[in-house]
Amino acid sequence: MNYETVNEKLFAEFPSFLLVLKEWDALEDLDSQYYIAGRFVDFLKLAYKKGDRNTYERGLDFIEKLHLSDCLIIGELATVGYLESFPDWDKKDVLINDLGEVSKKWWLELNRFWEERIAFISQSFFD
Repeated sequence: MNYETVNEKLFAEFPSFLLVLKEWDALEDLDSQYYIAGRFVDFLKLAYKKGDRNTYERGLDFIEKLHLSDCLIIGELATVGYLESFPDWDKKDVLINDLGEVSKKWWLELNRFWEERIAFISQSFFD
């Protein structure tokens, strides 16, 4: 997978997400990776609230796969596009327990940034 095909892969793995985007009238922004990432998090929140653990967990697995990519810009998308869309969620304690190993490290790094304990999020965190 490369950066340009992330959304293709997302829509292939989650065809119901594309249907929800149509319901939300969000199809005009399909070219924006970060917009789609934020809407996908909304989709995962909805799945969680409906008790659809399968979709929720598969979605978090998708984010983990992005974090595991050898392409740095895909990893950045996973963190800045996907994980940063979760802060307003009231189930953060559940989220941290459900994230994959690498996504969890980035989530903790984001929290350090939001709490102003670090000045910026850095790949060096993992070196």
